[in-house]
Amino acid sequence: VTGGLGYIGSHTCVELLGVGHQVTVVDNLSNSKIEVLDRIAEISGRRPAFVRADVRDRGTMIGALDGCDAVSRRLHPRRGSGRLTRRPSPACRRQSAAVP
Repeated sequence: VTGGLGYIGSHTCVELLGVGHQVTVVDNLSNSKIEVLDRIAEISGRRPAFVRADVRDRGTMIGALDGCDAVSRRLHPRRGSGRLTRRPSPACRRQSAAVP
């Protein structure tokens, strides 16, 4: 979940963890606090993996996506539908990594 420590992202993490998904949060902490990670764990009973990075850092994003079964793109309501894609292709990984 990019921006997973912000308001919308943290709520998304709690919901995904609550239904059994493994979650990785990618956040550069420019508009959030690391303490939110503790709150997510406290509320959901599970702690998501955390990568401190900017989504524009292609190399880090490719690494963060390694081993993911699904990638949620355009989750923010202003950006699109929030569709979940199973088994993302290498092209999808490259595209997701390049999104500013």
